[in-house]
Amino acid sequence: MPSVLWILFDGGGDRPKDGKTPFYVAFKPTIDYLTALGSCGILDPISPGIRPGSDTAHLALFGYDPYKYYTGRGAFEALGADVSLRPGDVAFRTNLATIDDSGTVIDRRAGRYIAPEEAKAVEDVLNRIGQEIGRKYGIEVIYKSTVEHRGVLVLRGPVSHRVSDTDPHKVGAKLLRSEPLENSKEATLTAEVVNELTKRFSEAAKELEVNKARKMEGKLPINAILLRGGGYMPQIEPIRERYNMRAAAIAGVALIRGVARAVGMDVYTAPGLGGTKDDVFDNAVKLAVELMAKYDLVFLHVKGTDSTSHDGDFNGKISVVERLDRALAPYLDKLLGNYVLVTSDHATPVSVKEHTGESVPIMLYGPDVVTDDVAKFSELTCWKGALGRIRGIDVVPILGSYLGLTEKFGE
Repeated sequence: MPSVLWILFDGGGDRPKDGKTPFYVAFKPTIDYLTALGSCGILDPISPGIRPGSDTAHLALFGYDPYKYYTGRGAFEALGADVSLRPGDVAFRTNLATIDDSGTVIDRRAGRYIAPEEAKAVEDVLNRIGQEIGRKYGIEVIYKSTVEHRGVLVLRGPVSHRVSDTDPHKVGAKLLRSEPLENSKEATLTAEVVNELTKRFSEAAKELEVNKARKMEGKLPINAILLRGGGYMPQIEPIRERYNMRAAAIAGVALIRGVARAVGMDVYTAPGLGGTKDDVFDNAVKLAVELMAKYDLVFLHVKGTDSTSHDGDFNGKISVVERLDRALAPYLDKLLGNYVLVTSDHATPVSVKEHTGESVPIMLYGPDVVTDDVAKFSELTCWKGALGRIRGIDVVPILGSYLGLTEKFGE
């Protein structure tokens, strides 16, 4: 029985630079070989022109309408960080950042590449402050670092997700105060907790040994925490029940692990797959191929294409694609009797350094998939293919049809 290997390049879609995109330039003989034997098209992760977050895009790609199931990024981030959420818990996605003395954001990621020991030191400080604030307000405050500058904050008690973000979402803007978005005691308390935690961490950061060391190394200090995407855990029908599909996900990023876990996928990680631009994919690809014997669908998430895009690094983005392709090459013979899907969750053009709303390329190879005339996987070529233009929410049903897992509609 064949299965599907789904390779997703996060933020892989791009706009041409001198007429070419990273996908077009990248030397990826294995992916292009499969492309020449398969069907190509273009994909709107949600719908044309919508700028998706990775959370809403992955919900749609896994076959769930984000307008129905999305309740905020924080809950998925918490699940992916192995933080158990109870009914009523509110979770926020967080960034460790750098602000100046006036509270203006200098870098939303504090230089992005924060070492694990630095993140752990910050985690300890935030949890100490959180315990003190929790006792004051009669709630529980839990912070957990995930990857680099990313983390998750969970509030447990009489709290509400109906509060505004503190993240201004751009450099050069002031760190925002959280405000209640509804007239309730819970929302008011939540905003007060968020603001006090934000203020106290920035004060404590001045004496952090980590920041003293970073200053000596010429690095930006970690002196602010930005909160956004407050939400609670939605009720989601598992993918096994909704699509009759046994599915697994391999990801180094907490958010993606969380979305996968929320829809009922079994979640794995692999040595070398940390969710950064420097990931090494050999172990992850090996694991993915092995898992294909057990699952109908194995999803492999590649974060580095998005990280390099946010950094404006055209060549770095090419390098991530090429490293994945090299890791895939030894398993080509094993893949030829199965299905291989390659796409992105959204475009993050290097020239923009942010998510945009254009479509992204998609390729599906399989033993009984129509072969079209496209021989190279890229934004410049895939639009000519037999798949045409599809939505993210269409992908899993299409795969289910090829695998013989879908039920007939009507007589």
